[in-house]
Amino acid sequence: MKVLVVTGLKAKAMVENYVQMRKSKVEVDVFTLPIPVAALITPAYAAKKLAEAGLKSYDLILMPGSIRGSVEPVGEALKIPVFKGPRHAADLPEILDHLEELTLSPVKPACELAAEILAGRIEAEVKALRMEALRRAEAGLGILLQRGEAKAWWAPGFQPILLAEIADASRMGDEEIGRVARWYVKSGADMVDVGMEAGGGKPDEAERAVKAVLKAVKVPVSIDSADPEELLAGVRAGASLILSGDASNLKALREVRDVPIVVTPAGRDGTIPENFLERVERLEENLAEASRLGFKRLIADPILSLAPPYSLLDSLLGYWEFSRRKPGFPTFFGAGNVTELSEVDSPGLNFALALLGWELGVAFLFTVEASRKTVGSVSELSKALNMLALASKRRTPPKDLPLNLLILKEKRCREEPPTPGERPERLIRANRADEGFHRDPKGSFKIRVDREHGEILVLHYEAGAGRPSTAIRGSRPEAIYRAIVRENLISLPDHAAYLGFELGKALVALKTGRSYVQDEDVF
Repeated sequence: MKVLVVTGLKAKAMVENYVQMRKSKVEVDVFTLPIPVAALITPAYAAKKLAEAGLKSYDLILMPGSIRGSVEPVGEALKIPVFKGPRHAADLPEILDHLEELTLSPVKPACELAAEILAGRIEAEVKALRMEALRRAEAGLGILLQRGEAKAWWAPGFQPILLAEIADASRMGDEEIGRVARWYVKSGADMVDVGMEAGGGKPDEAERAVKAVLKAVKVPVSIDSADPEELLAGVRAGASLILSGDASNLKALREVRDVPIVVTPAGRDGTIPENFLERVERLEENLAEASRLGFKRLIADPILSLAPPYSLLDSLLGYWEFSRRKPGFPTFFGAGNVTELSEVDSPGLNFALALLGWELGVAFLFTVEASRKTVGSVSELSKALNMLALASKRRTPPKDLPLNLLILKEKRCREEPPTPGERPERLIRANRADEGFHRDPKGSFKIRVDREHGEILVLHYEAGAGRPSTAIRGSRPEAIYRAIVRENLISLPDHAAYLGFELGKALVALKTGRSYVQDEDVF
């Protein structure tokens, strides 16, 4: 296939550079139109100039994705298939490498089409792996938890069950419990755990909380408590998994020994050995006791923690030692114990934890979003597990997939640096904002972020009013400010500029999880 990529003067060098980065054998030439900015190229102008150049030997032509309108007139003039390429030159290698797989459009940029197609393909590939794991689990080669139509499963070599805990659920009302449970499942959780408060003594609350989760979502539920009465109440309410059994409570839980149970190395007094070898020995003793008492489905928790006297390395050695002693025994990996005890951005940390859990072959990956800094951990772990599943299947490192956890950083730089041709006749240094302030006679705006719906909410107050007269909501700033202009709710240019700046900040806050406070920096 022979392809012509069209661009403007300013982006010529950048486009040529990115075209050289392609891995495919597609033959590519770059044609530069005598216009500075590619986005200013019109289809009519491009058709005229390309026709004058006598271009006939190409299978297809890619126009800049930033061109306004359809590029179909260019194809009609040249009698060659002409489509929109990506908006940014940095995306050219990926588009060129997948050219034969994409159905290009004269209207929609190729980068948008590629994202949709590749996302669909990834979703299908991940689903196929999940279904294979389910078949194996149903054949007895793993773990299958089921209550009615709700299922969660794991098979060796496949993704662990992602279990998300609602911390201190007994303190919450049913509505809040349901909201958190729905958020977890939407984020990718396979199961939801009801976490009880320390101290125990609230079996009625355990029963209520489990029922509230089961009413809100169609996934299996677990109950987490040190109090046997709360655990029993949770099981009676419909919990499909017990967290956690140990030397202090196994005998009291015998009446629910048909329910899968996570067993820890805790002794009768609740203490856990500091040394990983002693922890593994204690864990083996507790597992043997659970088997003797008639528990049929056991999951081992060698304990992952950063809290002194434990360390991450010592914890990981415990998992390694246990897997060496009991190959294939299902294990429980408490990733949330690390994220909650670390004040770092969670995406990279959650990927590293998912990778460790994957390589250790754990059956359950457990997390919690109990603090502001860990909000989003369920989604991050879910995406990390999908990346690892795909990389494992393809026998490649977890990179160059149409799936990533790059949020504050990016794979390629899309910036266009200033060029010599952009030197102005005069330079104005804007070191600080003009202190002059003029109130817009049309009124003022308050901006909020609605995370539950993934939208920005703008409230308009008429001059002197104490309550808003109009609300505008949407997921994109440009749609919101166009609605505001259309409704004639703004009149001063500097007010419009301020509004655009604040809407941009709100979008960044929405995408990154940072707090949005009007008139304050996001970072």
